[in-house]
Amino acid sequence: MWPVTIFSATIRTDASPRSHGDSQFQFLDRVSGPYWDQVRGLIEDWFCRLCPEAQADVRGRLRSTDDRQSKGAFFELYLHECLLRMGYSVTCHPEVDGTSRRPDFLAEKDGRRIYVEARSASSSDAAVGKSARVNAVYESLDRLDSPNFFLWIDVARQGDAPLRARPLRGRLEKWLAGLDPDDHTLVGKRRDDLPGVTHEDAGWRIEFRALPRSPEARGRRGARPLGIFGGGDAQLVHDVEGLRGALADKGSAYGSLGAPFVIAVASSSNFLDDDDVLNALYGTEVVEFRTFADGTESTVRTRKPDGYWFGGDRWDHRGVSAVLVVKNLHPAFVGRQQHTIWEHPDPEHAVDAFPMWRRAVSGSGNMTFVESERSQTDWFGLGEPWPVGKPFPRD
Repeated sequence: MWPVTIFSATIRTDASPRSHGDSQFQFLDRVSGPYWDQVRGLIEDWFCRLCPEAQADVRGRLRSTDDRQSKGAFFELYLHECLLRMGYSVTCHPEVDGTSRRPDFLAEKDGRRIYVEARSASSSDAAVGKSARVNAVYESLDRLDSPNFFLWIDVARQGDAPLRARPLRGRLEKWLAGLDPDDHTLVGKRRDDLPGVTHEDAGWRIEFRALPRSPEARGRRGARPLGIFGGGDAQLVHDVEGLRGALADKGSAYGSLGAPFVIAVASSSNFLDDDDVLNALYGTEVVEFRTFADGTESTVRTRKPDGYWFGGDRWDHRGVSAVLVVKNLHPAFVGRQQHTIWEHPDPEHAVDAFPMWRRAVSGSGNMTFVESERSQTDWFGLGEPWPVGKPFPRD
């Protein structure tokens, strides 16, 4: 049994899924069940192996109600554990000659040194505040009594201040109580064919549609009413810019280290893919239309000189030996998630191959991907599958 250091020493009875108002730590600390016991155990186990001098800071951030802080702390815990599993001895926040700044880790094995810095491509404070205001509305509306209908909610416009959710909840309950689910069917219906109501207040505009529950699911008090979330006040997701922002200014932050330097970037984007990373590191892919002296034309795929590593006629940031891109890291899924380390094509100091991660290696104008020969559950010493059981078993 692992010592209880991060999570509360309590008897847990709440097995409900994460609500809109839960932070990641609040959810993991209160959710009950063997599945989540295994997840908490993994975090406690990894934390016990972290450098003692780093534990107070990481513990505080793991327990934060700001998801950016708790996810960032778990990311560092993950990196530390991966380095240990690959046979490295690890020093946290090592001193570096010529600067008071310290990278996150120094990994050493067989006389070789590698410095590792953790970065997050996280949302801005404004975006987090905006999301928190919407989540507060969702949290309040999830307490709405709607035994016969789901709600399709679409936040078309968000105000600058929090929305008064209690009057809205009362209005919706009265509206839904006046609807008969037998008068409405989903068969052959579009969104606009469903009964709807619009709420506007304090700069907010929220559109609702009522979707009848199936006959066997009707009449149950306490059932969650929110079923579908519309795009509403949509924002463009700039995955490439988020990655570039996380890498900015880190290439020379510590001066010449005299050893390989790896920047590990955690991204919470659901859309970041290999093409996005290629665009960020090697330049944005474009198609050029060329006309030759004889009048013939051709199209050529090339890259703009705006990549972190590609400057058009030279390789840039050669002090960054590799970039590890970690997508949507979650403690319950570490056994299933594979991440990719992108190795610089012409670094000042070549990095050792990290066999735990999928490798992206550039050579002869082509990108080659080398898969890890072992599963992540094997690397972490976990069973297959892991965690065992269901996260939210039905009664």
